[in-house]
Amino acid sequence: MGGDKRKKRPFEEPSEQILINLRIKSQDGTVLYYTVKPTSSMKTLFKSYAKKKQIMDYKTIRFLYNGERLSSRKTVNQVGLEDDDEIDAMLHQHGGGSAHYY
Repeated sequence: MGGDKRKKRPFEEPSEQILINLRIKSQDGTVLYYTVKPTSSMKTLFKSYAKKKQIMDYKTIRFLYNGERLSSRKTVNQVGLEDDDEIDAMLHQHGGGSAHYY
């Protein structure tokens, strides 16, 4: 009767949370610094950047890492960002085609 075979785990302290320091550099050269968890969504980071830059919609900015556009649907870990990485923020521009002069 007294045979509870489940092993009880001793109370474990949560291991030290790993944080990643990132920089987002805008076209005008200003840099904003962030400390995020590897599980943080890129969307959260993008929204925070847009808010600090007083931009209404984060979707008007293109975020690039090593020349590749970052998806807001992924996490910091999924993108492969590491400590002290830099993300480029570019305002999205429509058009820009060539002008024809006759």
